[in-house]
Amino acid sequence: MRGGLLRLRIGRSSLHAEAVEHGSVTWVGEASYRELGELADAIARLAAEPPRACRRVVVSLDRPPVQLRTLRELPPVKPRHLAALVAQQTGRFFRKNGQPLVTDAAWVGKGPTRVAHAAAVEEPLVEAIAAGARAAGLWLETIAPAGDGVRLALLPKSERESRERATHRRTRRLAVVTCALWFAAGALFFVRLAWERRAVERELAALAQPLAAVLDARRELRDAETTLNAITAAERERGRSLAVLSAVTGALPDSSVLTSFAWTGDGSGVLVGAARHAADVVARLDGLGSLAGVRLGGPVVREPIAGREWDRFTILFGREPGGGRREGS
Repeated sequence: MRGGLLRLRIGRSSLHAEAVEHGSVTWVGEASYRELGELADAIARLAAEPPRACRRVVVSLDRPPVQLRTLRELPPVKPRHLAALVAQQTGRFFRKNGQPLVTDAAWVGKGPTRVAHAAAVEEPLVEAIAAGARAAGLWLETIAPAGDGVRLALLPKSERESRERATHRRTRRLAVVTCALWFAAGALFFVRLAWERRAVERELAALAQPLAAVLDARRELRDAETTLNAITAAERERGRSLAVLSAVTGALPDSSVLTSFAWTGDGSGVLVGAARHAADVVARLDGLGSLAGVRLGGPVVREPIAGREWDRFTILFGREPGGGRREGS
C-alpha cells in the first residue's frame, strides 16, 4: 500500500507519533489520553496533523501496558502451535486484571537453550487502537511490543477475524477469476479448434478435384506402364519364338515335313511331322544346342507318302508341355 507511514508508540497514558516518508521522519507529534475512549480520538487527531496524509500505521506498545515474559520448559511444539499454547494458558503466564488478553509468542534460540518470548496486552486496549486507525482511515499493519527484537503481533481478535474474512474473500475471488479464465481459455481453444477444422475442411474441399485428377493420372500411368510391360514381354517372347522356329526349320533335313509345332516360354515343346528318317531329324535338332532334352515322343510309324516310305514322328524337347503355350505350324 502506497503512502506515508505513521509510527505510534503508546504508553499507559501517552502517545508519541512520527510520520515517515521514504525512510525519513517528516513530522513528530504527542498526545495523551486518560481512558480507552479517548485513545481512539487521540489516534485520529494525530493522524490528521502530518503535512502529508499517511495511509499506514504501525503501533508499538510500551511496558506497561504490554506484558513481556520469557517462558522456559515449554513443550517443544512447532512455532505455529506455540502462540496457541500460550493463548490457552494466559492466566498461568500473565496478569489478567479481569480483562481478556491478546497474546503472541515465538521461539528464541536453538537446542537446550531455546526459550519462548511471549507478550500480552489487554484486548480492550488493542481494540481501541484498531478503532482509532479505522476512524483515521489508516491501514493497521501491526501492533507489537516496543523495543523487543522478536517479531510478535498483538492484533485484536476482531482485526484478525476481519483479515481472515478478507483473505477468504480474496481467495474466493481469485478462485472465481481463475475458473473464469480457465473457462474462457477452454472456450477460446474449442472455438479456435472449430475454426481450424472448418479451414481444413475448406482446404480439403478445394483440393478434392485436383487430388482426384492426380489420382486418375497416376492410375492411367500405372495402366500405361502395365501395357508397355506386356507389349515389351510379348515382343521379347515373339523374338524368342521366331528364333527357335528359324533354328528348327533350318536344322530339318530337306526330306522332311512339319505338320505341327508347339513351343512354350520355358523352352519345352512338341514337334510333329514326317521324314525319310526320323532319327536323322532327332540328331539334327539335338545338334542345335538351343533345344534341351530332344527325344522321340513315341514309336515311329512308317507310312507311304507320294509313293515313298516316310517315318511319321513326334519329337519332344524340354519338359512336358503344359498350359500357356504358344503354337505355330
